Amino acid sequence: MMIKEKIISLIDGFTIELSPKVRHKLKSIPLDKKNNIYITYLPDASENDILETVDFVSKNNLTPITHLPARTMKNLDHVSQFLSQVRERTDSKKILVIGGGGNQLGQISSSLEILNSGILEEYNFDEIGIAGHPEGSPDISQETIDNFLNDKFALTKSKGLNLELVTQFFFDAKPFIDWCDSLIEKKITIPVRVGFPGPASFKTLLNFGLMSGVGNSINFLKKNSSKVTDLLTKTSNDEMLISLAEYAYMKNPLKSFHCFPFGGFEKTCLWLNEIQNGDFIVENQRLMLHKKIF
Repeated sequence: MMIKEKIISLIDGFTIELSPKVRHKLKSIPLDKKNNIYITYLPDASENDILETVDFVSKNNLTPITHLPARTMKNLDHVSQFLSQVRERTDSKKILVIGGGGNQLGQISSSLEILNSGILEEYNFDEIGIAGHPEGSPDISQETIDNFLNDKFALTKSKGLNLELVTQFFFDAKPFIDWCDSLIEKKITIPVRVGFPGPASFKTLLNFGLMSGVGNSINFLKKNSSKVTDLLTKTSNDEMLISLAEYAYMKNPLKSFHCFPFGGFEKTCLWLNEIQNGDFIVENQRLMLHKKIF
């Protein structure tokens, strides 16, 4: 298979992230029905904003995947209340259950408590995303991350949960590939949706990277900063995309693609559409789109 076909195969059925703040600026969403939208729920967000965003995505005939941040929830009753409100607005069976940023606001300390509770099944959420941390996390120790992942994998067997690992973004493919290989070694057979930073300026990427504390990737960005002639020009990480597409073609957990639209939501949708539709060529490790988007 040629590299172009491998890239299309990885990107096909991509998902993208939308925040309530950005939703207020949109009139419509330029995506195909097969492309689902993750709706972020940050610690400072209002629940009403989240629900309005779910509604907006549904009314655009697209499938919302709502973030459910465990540590933001007061207790399991609050989770139940929130899910019933989401359910009123969409019949999407998909949800992303995460620990969430910021401090613990209520009685729930981890996503595992929600996964164990049976509440998701009660509201008919049976395609469940969980967080993958290829480069660790600034908030949790590596040992805790590993233990949680083992416990969640055990739930796929004991409770028959249908899980997918959705990863944090990064800027260098190698730590991610090593992480996927380590899942194979540990016999953890949860499929992986890779989190990819969409085209953005070097300055924007560095800021997001520093905020989320993606370890090795930040060093990679700093090392490569000398090659960047303009910190404000938006560029896409084509070399990394090609590496991931090559890797996905082999037998491993990497199955799907998720994009963080750091360079703007609508433009990133259009960029992804072009690639999904095969409207590009690959030249010298670069994707040349037929239409200029960024």
